[in-house]
Amino acid sequence: EIGRLVRERSTAAFHVDAAQSLGKVPIDLATLPVDLMSFSAHKLYGPKGMGALYVRRSPEIVVLAQIHGGGQERGMRSGTLNVPGIVGLGAALEICGREMAADGLRVRALRDRLLTKLNAGLDYLFLNGHPELRLDGNLNVSFAYVEGESLLMAMKEVAVSSGSACTSATLEPSYVLKSLGVGDDLAHTSIRFGIGRFNTEDDVDRTAALLIERVRRLREMSPLYELVREGVDLKTVQWNAH
Repeated sequence: EIGRLVRERSTAAFHVDAAQSLGKVPIDLATLPVDLMSFSAHKLYGPKGMGALYVRRSPEIVVLAQIHGGGQERGMRSGTLNVPGIVGLGAALEICGREMAADGLRVRALRDRLLTKLNAGLDYLFLNGHPELRLDGNLNVSFAYVEGESLLMAMKEVAVSSGSACTSATLEPSYVLKSLGVGDDLAHTSIRFGIGRFNTEDDVDRTAALLIERVRRLREMSPLYELVREGVDLKTVQWNAH
């Protein structure tokens, strides 16, 4: 839809970062109104450090070279090609082409299993994003009255994130969550789970049990949680600085 609007109303080129989408949802560049699309191999179990850039040929999109020299890659990026990386990306894509549908169903079931267990064991839990229109392996949840960074420190046994790798150097709440209408307080309590091809039901069950135990422990130390449990509306509280 964005691509169609760009085509209709401007001459701007439309670039899509599809690192998270490739290998997980169907992509047909013959029909998508996209001018440039970038991919990353490690997001679909290919070699790290390898990527690809689709550039539409007609009408031609001109990409200025960032690395100059011998004119490789149609003059867009000179340098010796990373042949093992290219082969690895191609092999990973071939596997995704065969197994994407089955992988998606299995991973979605694991994601839903994790959310169901968390909902059963914790209150004040909020799912961020649409319940269905999301990547199968993506689960982003806010645990109210628990600071996200504190929860990360308490969850060292599990590889989870409080935001994207792109914003890992900042402690600001996710601008994506804020754009979705999530307030700063809840955005600061959000944890992102990535479930993939090699995860199992046992992984999900152990993660859920650990999370429930750690969140409950951290909330025992939270005066805000205690006030809410007693029926206090925090929005009506007048706080005094000391």
